[in-house]
Amino acid sequence: MKRLLTISIASASIAVGAIPALAEVDPKIHKLCIEAKDYAGCVRSMKGDTMPTSRVINSQGADIAEGNSCPAGYAHRGGGTCQSVECQYVVGGNDPLLAGKNHKCGNAPFWSGYIGRLPLRWGSATARTFNDENCPPGVPKVGWTSTCNYAPSDWESPSAKAAREKREGPKCNFKLQKYGCSYDTYLEANPGMKKWAELNPDMAAKERIKLQSID
Repeated sequence: MKRLLTISIASASIAVGAIPALAEVDPKIHKLCIEAKDYAGCVRSMKGDTMPTSRVINSQGADIAEGNSCPAGYAHRGGGTCQSVECQYVVGGNDPLLAGKNHKCGNAPFWSGYIGRLPLRWGSATARTFNDENCPPGVPKVGWTSTCNYAPSDWESPSAKAAREKREGPKCNFKLQKYGCSYDTYLEANPGMKKWAELNPDMAAKERIKLQSID
């Protein structure tokens, strides 16, 4: 009897200790996240506690890195899990987690008997987030497809940056491009050409113009 009483007291202590942790979760967030595969991740995301793309979670013994994007037709549900987004024939408006986040539904066809625009709802299919280098680093906010959906106005992807640098880069002949389009720098780096230019100043001047030197 004494042993049973000790176990009961210990169990009660554990239960009481767990109550504050549960009480910290807003009831609305708890209701939205209760069916998520990663409850803790969903709660963190709902609170706006996003993690960098380097965050790694452990799932059944395997390390899985969280990414910054979900597949097309999916939205981030939390904890690195993406869930499909569907236009469903149901009563009510859009799911509040999906509304206003670039997901679109058209009007129902007249023969369906459903009047108006179909509401956005979560589907049953799931997938993992992945890293898209053309989107800012981080984890998508709940309901968004990727961090690209709300990227800062000054964000520039690696591919866009490379294209801009190529577009705005030196316009001189390719021979001078790695010398900053400077013919003098080019000659200093190529003694043979420098000697030729000294012996043939008129031809060197024409070559300078031909190569579109900045000096």
